[in-house]
Amino acid sequence: MLLAIATGLVAIVALEGFSCAALRVSEGRWLGLADLGAARAGAAEGERGEALTRGPAGRIRRGRVSVLHPYLGYVMHPRLAASRSRLASAAFHPLSVELGFPHNRESVLQAPDPARAVVGIFGGSVADILTEYGADALRATLEEAPAFRGREIVLLSLAAPGYKQPQALMALNYLLVLGAHFDAVVNLDGVNELALPESELAPLGVAPFYPRAWHARAAQLSPELLRSLGRVAHLEEVRRERALLFSRVPLRWSLTAGLTWSLLDRRLAARAAAAESVLLERRGRYDPQAHGPRLASDDDVQSRAVSVWQHSSRQMARLCASLGIPYFHFLQPNQYVLGAKPMGAAERRIAFREDSPMRLPIERGYARLREAGAALAAEGVAFNDSSNVFVDVAEPAYVDDCCHLDVLGNRLLGTAIGRAMASAPALATPP
Repeated sequence: MLLAIATGLVAIVALEGFSCAALRVSEGRWLGLADLGAARAGAAEGERGEALTRGPAGRIRRGRVSVLHPYLGYVMHPRLAASRSRLASAAFHPLSVELGFPHNRESVLQAPDPARAVVGIFGGSVADILTEYGADALRATLEEAPAFRGREIVLLSLAAPGYKQPQALMALNYLLVLGAHFDAVVNLDGVNELALPESELAPLGVAPFYPRAWHARAAQLSPELLRSLGRVAHLEEVRRERALLFSRVPLRWSLTAGLTWSLLDRRLAARAAAAESVLLERRGRYDPQAHGPRLASDDDVQSRAVSVWQHSSRQMARLCASLGIPYFHFLQPNQYVLGAKPMGAAERRIAFREDSPMRLPIERGYARLREAGAALAAEGVAFNDSSNVFVDVAEPAYVDDCCHLDVLGNRLLGTAIGRAMASAPALATPP
């Protein structure tokens, strides 16, 4: 009996070792269980699908992971909280779930409390993921801020995949109207503002300052288009369910199961990309509800996007200042920013695509964001250019060819943000 058990254990160890090596070959670098868990969590909520699909993914967005919102364009679908809770150790707060920010274990509507420092984090999926995988690093550095010393630091994710300005501005306004309290506000953005208008909205004739995938969310859809959307939605639903399945015990503890999931998910991602390519060929006629105001033909989409980004941050800063809330704006890092990170062959295979629809807008536009951010700083806005946070980091930090970070990348970014905030004059006064 003992011999059989020992033989079985040896076989399991050998299989796990083989799977670990196979993952190294398949993904181009060594992956641990935490990295696989982070990737599955994203896939369960549509984030990995938006990032990894080899094709024009994201230009037509289904709404499976979100619901329409009258002020914010869309918010996260409440059912995602139930899905995510299977991947995490604690339940999420029901009010946060209902308000559309389901990745919070506490209410997003907090009352002032001298014993607690509430930090609201706004932006897109990178900001949202930071509040989980970079939370400990961010808290550890924020504890050094005189204003936060000795207080419990609460990080609230008020971000959502695909959010771009002015959605963060509108979310801040909306939550404050509902009674939210913040001891500091962090705005981490820049990538979506540049990439989405040029690569996803403008090609469909949608106003660049409209929410992501507004064409699909608000269009008066034809039966043919509905059938095409249904095919894409079905494929991504299969991906979500499969990610949840492989996140359950004991599969979540197995590298072999992780390898199996990764290979299957890649095949589904390719099929979803092919289905989305068909959708892009069916744009239809101009619909003011779906496309928004038409811009003059000589309008520069990127100039408009940068202007909206700058004005939105300025308004967030003014709103926070009027309420005595310290505001911090961080320009997020991205692998397509020239010279921003040394990248080995393994990471480059995962994180860099020459034909990515995001590459050219980011390569061309980050200098303009930096210039606009410097103008904000000259006005007194606490703007921090964090695009070079990985300039001396040789280790892999990106998990996909969009923008998302692995566990190490989130920790390094959280530390950099926390240090900048802790040393700022706005947090220099003890409570």
